[in-house]
Amino acid sequence: MNARALLLAAVASSGWAEERPPSRDRAPAAFFAEPQGGSTTPGARFIASLPEDARRALAKDLQVVLDQSSKDGGPALIRAVAKFGRPKAEVWELITRTSDQHTFLPHVTQSRRVGERTAEGEVNDYVVAFFFTFKYRTQHWFYPDQSRLEWNLDPSGEDGLVEQLGFWQLYELDEKTTVGEYGTRIVVRGSFINFLRSLGERGGVKDALTAFRRHVNAAKL
Repeated sequence: MNARALLLAAVASSGWAEERPPSRDRAPAAFFAEPQGGSTTPGARFIASLPEDARRALAKDLQVVLDQSSKDGGPALIRAVAKFGRPKAEVWELITRTSDQHTFLPHVTQSRRVGERTAEGEVNDYVVAFFFTFKYRTQHWFYPDQSRLEWNLDPSGEDGLVEQLGFWQLYELDEKTTVGEYGTRIVVRGSFINFLRSLGERGGVKDALTAFRRHVNAAKL
């Protein structure tokens, strides 16, 4: 077997389709820059950038789903924000355990790692039952220097999806509190199914945020 064949075999066995790409987006540098005349944290500066009604909801409920319109008329990227009662390093450790999601996320009946986990990320096979049952494979990418997790649909896996992507972006609010910005967009096959999906999308994101907060706040490391 030649070197190219050995490389392809290794990639196939690990589940990786490609090397980790640059992150699709990143938090504005201004959130992390030390402001003049003060020492507010990245989390505080991020929260200050939210609309007033979102800040009130976040203070009251510790989470909020933000309104997000689509620029091209297609499915929107739904954004949300949550507060976690743990230091940022611990929240990062827990949300990047992506194969654990079946233990706490509603509708997720399977989350199985494919191949090996590396410092750059991991691949997971999921089964989700929500109106319909979907099986798909997700590529997760870790950007620890940015406190950012991104994911997208892996086309090599069997699925009922056209598109699936998202992110978590973490900000330190204080030594014991972390703010997480969350985004997700899912497009499934068939216009009627997409109509049903859209009916429950915001409620589904709210339920997922609640589940993430409970899991992160209670999990043992």
